[in-house]
Amino acid sequence: MRRDGELPRRSWRQRGLKFLAGVSVLLALVAILLGLILYPTLKPYPKADVPAAASLRDRNLQDLAHLQRLPEIERSFTAQSRAAFDQAIAAIELRAGELDRAGLALAAAKAVALADNGHTNVLGLAGDRGFNAMPIRLGWFADGLFVIATDEDRQRLLGGQVLGVNGRPIAALVEALRPYVGGPANLAREFVPNLLISPELLHAAGLAAAADGSSFEMRFADGAVGSVELVAKAATRPPHDRFVWPSDNLGPPGRSSGWRHVLDGVVLPAYLTHLDANYWHDFPADDLLYVQINRVSDQGPVDLSAYLSGMLDEAAKKPIRNAVVDLRFNPGGNYTLTADFTRRLPELLPASGKLFILTSAHTFSAAISTAARLKHFAGERAVIVGEAMGDRSRFWGEGGGTVLPNAKLALRYTTAFHDWEHGCSLSQITTCFLLNYIYGVAGGDLRPKVTIAPSFADYLAGKDPAMAEVMRQLASNQDR
Repeated sequence: MRRDGELPRRSWRQRGLKFLAGVSVLLALVAILLGLILYPTLKPYPKADVPAAASLRDRNLQDLAHLQRLPEIERSFTAQSRAAFDQAIAAIELRAGELDRAGLALAAAKAVALADNGHTNVLGLAGDRGFNAMPIRLGWFADGLFVIATDEDRQRLLGGQVLGVNGRPIAALVEALRPYVGGPANLAREFVPNLLISPELLHAAGLAAAADGSSFEMRFADGAVGSVELVAKAATRPPHDRFVWPSDNLGPPGRSSGWRHVLDGVVLPAYLTHLDANYWHDFPADDLLYVQINRVSDQGPVDLSAYLSGMLDEAAKKPIRNAVVDLRFNPGGNYTLTADFTRRLPELLPASGKLFILTSAHTFSAAISTAARLKHFAGERAVIVGEAMGDRSRFWGEGGGTVLPNAKLALRYTTAFHDWEHGCSLSQITTCFLLNYIYGVAGGDLRPKVTIAPSFADYLAGKDPAMAEVMRQLASNQDR
């Protein structure tokens, strides 16, 4: 005999089981959807499991087979650029038996650059990073390319302007080396000094008759014009698995390094005094905050987010009206570490205040994200000063890296899209980096409002024309 209440209890139990089943199905669908979205972003590059190869041709073919798998992972390729990449790899395979390591590096770089994405490139193509190098270092300025550092024996070259190499003028060399770097033209130009100091790389690019030396046409510091033959030395450092930024050489390394720098003995401007620090700040005036973030990553003793938070707490106790965020030497990192800072700093400034964002071609990746967020939250108070950043405001990032198994050449691949100009829409959910739906903003036009770069004379005199422009604008605002 059925007891009173037994049917209702069973009915509630059945309803509960159906509810749990429905929730389980819903969670499973969400998990499947997230998996479909995340898998292309998190998918690793296939491992290279290659047997030992005796001949140069076989080793190169193994490396090319590994490189040929790039489109399986790399998401910045279009149908057209992928077809061009496949054709390029096929053409390289026909020359596999004649390519030395530098030749393979340049051929691979040219193929990968067809993706036309700043983050998708062969990395470490730099003299003294696994390739030979002449004992000079070069830097770009508003008026050209200059020798900024040398070894002890070539100090007479310091301060000389490089007019050409191996009979080709600088402008022609920039154009000839453009195809080896994907992304905007100013990024490719930024890396030209890395290649010019290595005759091994220039020879592989067909821009040097020999792989052991080059002829430099120069205007020397005393004004005389002439040529100098430079012989390369073997690399002292192993291949690099990251971008090598020539502008890192703008700060003098110190006399104990064995190198001589054009700024030895010069009183350095503030922006060159702490290039080894990921972040630091100062108050150049009672109402002005200056912070330089050189890498969007932690560095002891205080992590980046905590440092920036403490700095803003300190600034809040001062009559701060204006701020400068210097990102000119920042290649990126993890932009979430500056997310709170980019929102709080504009809130700290009055409506009449200004937020100046200093940029250059070295401003890249997470530094672009940081600049976009600062500009978004500051609105009309934000003023970008300097040079165009090193990538477009819409780019592919995230992903990871792989290494060609024999040549040990590193390359970067990308798997998630960023749009720091317009922001990511829901229609882009399968391509946009998911964290951008939390932190992403429509930063608008990220080109400098005031384009300015130091001349070599400015640099040699320890001047910073970008900060001079900031101070000029602040003085002009006070006079109104």
